[in-house]
Amino acid sequence: MYTILVLTEDALTAHDVARIAALHGDEPVQAHVLVPVETHAPTLVDTLDEVALGRLVPRTELRSDPSGYAQTALDASLAALSEVGVQAGGELAGDDPVGDAVTAATRADEVIVVTAPHLVEEALRRDWASRVREATGKPVLHVVAGTDRVVS
Repeated sequence: MYTILVLTEDALTAHDVARIAALHGDEPVQAHVLVPVETHAPTLVDTLDEVALGRLVPRTELRSDPSGYAQTALDASLAALSEVGVQAGGELAGDDPVGDAVTAATRADEVIVVTAPHLVEEALRRDWASRVREATGKPVLHVVAGTDRVVS
């Protein structure tokens, strides 16, 4: 069975789930989903990303319940993947989601990173996908959540 590690900031959208399910045709796929618990306030780079995307009032505070938010996103993603026939498991990632993804990637055939656009990090190749690719050498697909846009 083909194993995909999915690293995502938020719950997977129906579009993202359909893409993952169809990516390898009729080959049976299982997914392991990682959702980080955001425990730090947004940084200058986060703020620059928000402004670059036209959000003139960027989010500057930490979510009130980061662990609850991440668990809800994980549960929703696992349920959605299961509904379309993808065997799915997952866990919450810690303060270093890339490090957790690198560790989990040892058991995966490929990695899919699903995020909102992060223009500054992508331009500097410091986004999650670039960092996981550098650390593992595994195939990494980076897509913008809910769209057909492939970043790398």
